[in-house]
Amino acid sequence: VAEGVELAAGADDRAAAVLASLPQPFTVSEARKALDTSRRVAVPLLEHLDRRGLTVRTGDRRTVRGGRGPSGGL
Repeated sequence: VAEGVELAAGADDRAAAVLASLPQPFTVSEARKALDTSRRVAVPLLEHLDRRGLTVRTGDRRTVRGGRGPSGGL
């Protein structure tokens, strides 16, 4: 995903599902807390989700696409 940040197979889909349970749109801080991770990991993960089309960034907030629901943590 980024230098020093790797994801296990399927972790991006699970992250999107967790983020879908947040009030939309959400901030990096809200995502970081929901995913129980650091900002150093959350930012590149969110950028990856944007590139995959799982989230859409508008300003400093993001929205999960496709009506995903929670399916567990990372």
